[in-house]
Amino acid sequence: MKLLSVIRKSLKEQIRSFWLLILTISTAPFFVIVYYLITQSYEIKYDVLILNKDLGAQIDSVVLDHGKLLVEEFIKNNKESTLITREVESRSKAEERLKNSKADILMVIPENFSEQLAKTAKTQKIYQYDIEFAGDLTNQNYIIAAIWTHSILSDYITSVTNIREPFNFIETFIGTSGDRSDFEIAVPGLLVLSIIMLMLSASSAIVVEAEKKTLTRLKISKVTALEFLGGVSIIQILLGVAGVVLTLAVALGFGFRFEGSLLLVLLIAVLTSISIIAFSVIIAAFSKSVTQVLIAGNFPLFLFMFFSGAMFPLYVNEWFSIGDYGISIISFLSPAHAVSALNKILIMQQGFTGIITEIIILILLSAIYFLIGVWFFRRRHMKSV
Repeated sequence: MKLLSVIRKSLKEQIRSFWLLILTISTAPFFVIVYYLITQSYEIKYDVLILNKDLGAQIDSVVLDHGKLLVEEFIKNNKESTLITREVESRSKAEERLKNSKADILMVIPENFSEQLAKTAKTQKIYQYDIEFAGDLTNQNYIIAAIWTHSILSDYITSVTNIREPFNFIETFIGTSGDRSDFEIAVPGLLVLSIIMLMLSASSAIVVEAEKKTLTRLKISKVTALEFLGGVSIIQILLGVAGVVLTLAVALGFGFRFEGSLLLVLLIAVLTSISIIAFSVIIAAFSKSVTQVLIAGNFPLFLFMFFSGAMFPLYVNEWFSIGDYGISIISFLSPAHAVSALNKILIMQQGFTGIITEIIILILLSAIYFLIGVWFFRRRHMKSV
């Protein structure tokens, strides 16, 4: 019954901390709106420059200019793809635009392009020629533009020579990954962000009892540290689940397509909430007031936000692996595993068996956080318990 009393008291205190409550549950939905507006406000385009040196060719009294036709084919794709093609008169001008990041790639059509292509089409024997791609290899846009450019070039050459590659390229998307917008891909991380925001709320809910000296009365009533922390945790778990539901509702309102198990999403929400609350106990153990929580708690809060993959994908070198699961420095951040689990559920369409590893790690990290937090909390706030 002492646990129920702590739960009722914690609920009342949480309601009294109205603005902190609003901040906790509204931050992630706010970022959902921000991500939606960002993804809607830009469309990535790749600028392709073409330097056409082709001299044309005359085969059987027919004048051919495949260089010109190829340029026209690229320009025709301007309205149909993410490539924006411009023809340039000189290499120096093209390189100047590349150096100033005004273009992503330069394709140089050689002088013998039409001649070699015509011979290949006529004899069905391959006559080689050089197609040059130039650009900044450190620029990610160059790599993507090169792939698009090569694809259009290959299609054109195939249509002229009627010589096809000896294989069919088949692309298979895992889950719904090929049918998701940038906004939808960001939603699993934003759901985890809504839980990360519990860090300040949970820490404050614990510390406020010490600040108001109500912990003294709790100790007199023989409430143990585990009972006190358990009562506070239950309210915070409900708050975390509410934040996930609200964030998901906002995402659905902006076009996110929910495909997966809602029960599994809620399971990950509960486990992640427990892990965040457990870490919050550590913060609370070293804080004497809510003000200290809001100051000292910002560092781990931002650490969990930006280095767990919740705000954007993060790739680090693995130290070692357990089976197929890589262990790195971010493996000690529970939200990283939550993001992985929600991506598998919502994007990769995996079930319970696909996220067992993440569930086990979330439970282990929660236990470790709680053991450390309870030990320090007992020593600093409940010595007589």
